[in-house]
Amino acid sequence: MKRTWVTIILIVSALLLGLGLLFLCAAIREPRRLPLTMILLGLGGAGAFWSGRTLQRLRSQTPEVLAERITALARAGNAEVTLPQIVAELTVPHDAAIAALNTLERRGECQRDVREDREVYVFPGLQPSLVVRRCPYCGSEFSVKQALYKCPQCGGDLTLERH
Repeated sequence: MKRTWVTIILIVSALLLGLGLLFLCAAIREPRRLPLTMILLGLGGAGAFWSGRTLQRLRSQTPEVLAERITALARAGNAEVTLPQIVAELTVPHDAAIAALNTLERRGECQRDVREDREVYVFPGLQPSLVVRRCPYCGSEFSVKQALYKCPQCGGDLTLERH
């Protein structure tokens, strides 16, 4: 509903700007129209500026756009975010943050996890995976930083595994 009113104000502002420009052309012949011209241009410009900024802010709070910002916040962190963290760092309303988190959950990009007294949203796709070299015969594990291709204990070929 708010978007409708802001759009109406934008349209009225554009009409005022157009009328102001028309009066500016007429003020060349009759300078007494200049004060009315300035009023129309001022009101039209202020209304267009305000409604443009408001529409931009409303668009940035849609669940789809906010979901991308939340994902970037989780990527910068530990692949986990909390609702108060989202509200504070992205300066968005509580309801908009919940709608965006619900969108992310429906897409399967995050999971809600309850830890002690707080709710955490975990992004499994953003969590780092640990890769190790494992011997399929004896089960020994070695770091990938070591240049090993054969198991030093049994001589079997090592395979890479993710944890």
